[in-house]
Amino acid sequence: MRRAFVVLPLIALTACESPSVEWTDPVALGQAGAATRLIVDTGGNAHFAAEAASPAALPTAAGLCVSSVRTAVGSAHVYAVWWSVRPDSSARLEAASSPDFGKTWGTATAVDTSDVSSNGCRRPPPAVAVVGDDLHLAYSMVAPEGTGVFFAHFMSSMLHSPVAVIYGERLVSTAIAADAERVAVAYEEPNGTRRQVDVAISSSQGHIFEWHATASRDIDMASQPAVALAGHHLAVAWTTQRTADSTSTHVVRSGQIR
Repeated sequence: MRRAFVVLPLIALTACESPSVEWTDPVALGQAGAATRLIVDTGGNAHFAAEAASPAALPTAAGLCVSSVRTAVGSAHVYAVWWSVRPDSSARLEAASSPDFGKTWGTATAVDTSDVSSNGCRRPPPAVAVVGDDLHLAYSMVAPEGTGVFFAHFMSSMLHSPVAVIYGERLVSTAIAADAERVAVAYEEPNGTRRQVDVAISSSQGHIFEWHATASRDIDMASQPAVALAGHHLAVAWTTQRTADSTSTHVVRSGQIR
């Protein structure tokens, strides 16, 4: 699957065309635990909640990396996205839907077939978000033109060509949220040595990501991003680890998109 080449528009947009975020101060939410789904309400209040119930069964496919399967529940279907490894250890990103909460699955659709790495299943899982029955995906991959974070989405049953969010030096974890026309992708910074979590925002359903910023604090060794949207409200969270006792803590930063 060929992706749209959008690097030039990303760097050529003027400030007046790009959204901005008015951030609040980061807040520690306590020790990181099983609740990993970040939620922000229309008042800008963010918290973690338990993940939605899992489907009755996961799809099956040749080369499927079980650890990479991620699911999300839409209005009429449940969706699954995963990496399937080829014999040469490169991989295809695939998606399927189920009308009966995982009892049966439709034929898998190839989302992105252009991975050229030899990482096998040793790669970050994709991130998935559903609005109605529109499926939004963020993932990190070694593409022919370079390693990066990419975005793809299905509008109804139509797959829009993947686009690059950012290019970098290494594969990283991603998170995604969507609300109406707006899409937010949070990711571990793929360049340099500093461990931080950044966020990119699109106001055009992911066709172009106009705005990028660092969300995590300088004092954090930030990883495992999470992101949520509700109208003009954005929340980005990450996990940081204290050196003294190796305790992992969730930190969240909320903001209002202007």
